[in-house]
Amino acid sequence: MFQQYRYISARTLLGMPKLARCQSLPQNTWTPAENLWHLVFISHRWGSQNDPDPSGLQLAALKLMVQRIADIAETISDERVGVEAAQDRVARIPSLRRQGTLQAAHLVFRSLCMAESMLDAQVIWNDGRGILDIIGFWYDYSCLPQDPKTPSEAREFAQTLQGIGDMILSSRVSTLILRKEGDGYLSRGWCFAESMIAQSKNDTNMPLVLRTDQCSEPFSVFDETAKASMMHWEDPSGAMSAWEALSVAIQPTALPMLLKSERLTSEFALAQADTTTIGFRLLAHIHPWLTVLQEGEHLDLSVHLATLLQSQELGCRDDKDYILVSLLLLKSLIGERTVGDIAIWSEALVRFTEGLPLCLTRRYGMVEWQ
Repeated sequence: MFQQYRYISARTLLGMPKLARCQSLPQNTWTPAENLWHLVFISHRWGSQNDPDPSGLQLAALKLMVQRIADIAETISDERVGVEAAQDRVARIPSLRRQGTLQAAHLVFRSLCMAESMLDAQVIWNDGRGILDIIGFWYDYSCLPQDPKTPSEAREFAQTLQGIGDMILSSRVSTLILRKEGDGYLSRGWCFAESMIAQSKNDTNMPLVLRTDQCSEPFSVFDETAKASMMHWEDPSGAMSAWEALSVAIQPTALPMLLKSERLTSEFALAQADTTTIGFRLLAHIHPWLTVLQEGEHLDLSVHLATLLQSQELGCRDDKDYILVSLLLLKSLIGERTVGDIAIWSEALVRFTEGLPLCLTRRYGMVEWQ
């Protein structure tokens, strides 16, 4: 599943001067999926139509987080317990309760949990910075062919779009959402779809939010239980090893609900209410389209899909994007879990990315493509 996609290793990302257009990057920019333990899907709002990160703010925040990943991995490779070990740990990472550092801690923890054997994990214990070679990032502008595209690039683009939802839903993947003050992230169709799919996962790898405009700043909102657990990292008595302290800190902060402020938002994770309310409204519009289709009647799905997101005031560039994002949502949240008439969204996404019409008809009681 993952072999068809391009990923940038954490080590390569750390050395990149800019998040450049995919076709402008040398072939050795990308690392094969089979060489990576954990994958990070980057969800973000583009800064301009032709360049998602014209200010370099997103890359700077990612680099800082990647550096913290290396620092934390090197720190936990020291298995000593005691005051001196605790002093060394805190001197290097004074606190996990900071933008970029807590996200890094989660990705280190998730990556090590993905190790297929203790021998694999020992690689990181022997050389903490080795973690930079086993975490891969997917950033659309640099990992997906951009316009203008050759025929082969167009095929790659279509195949990738067909599988993006599956990538986000995989237990091997973490979604990292890049945000800043007043960015209007959840008002954009693509951003909304990616975040909603990520929040629908049935595992502990809930989406993380990284504020690009608050790098290294301490979090202002924390549940008291989470705060107390994270203090073990800074415990001067050194009763725990760095790995034990990290594990204790990660458990409560893996639950986004522990980090809610009074406004039901969080500096660390999206409030589920931000997406699920709109999501339910969207899904409620879908079922009647198919159930009212009578024998011999025809239905052009593209007509309805083009306005589905607009009805919830979610923005896209054009009608094609509106249809594509709607299909991605439907395929990811409905298509794999249902049977009968409504189990068509995976096929619809493939058809649309391949330039085929989305016209349905009901014949002999069954809904089928014209």
